[in-house]
Amino acid sequence: MGTKSAWTPERRARQAQIIRETRPWNHSTGPRTEKGKAISSQNARKSEVIRELMDMLKHIDQITYALTGRPRLRKGPSRAWQWKNRE
Repeated sequence: MGTKSAWTPERRARQAQIIRETRPWNHSTGPRTEKGKAISSQNARKSEVIRELMDMLKHIDQITYALTGRPRLRKGPSRAWQWKNRE
């Protein structure tokens, strides 16, 4: 059961020790320039826009199906579909 690359308890303990020693959260910084701050401030907004677009596409699909009796043609799941249904 498992793979060769699975983390053993020893490997987990060693990684935890390395993280405690290096404390990477102390080196993490946010954007430093005004331009970087402006860009990062829009991250949440982008997710909201994508969510709204996916809802509109779903509505279009429902209308298309109601009018034609068949779903919109697709080659396969899109990246946006995978993003929305990632759970």
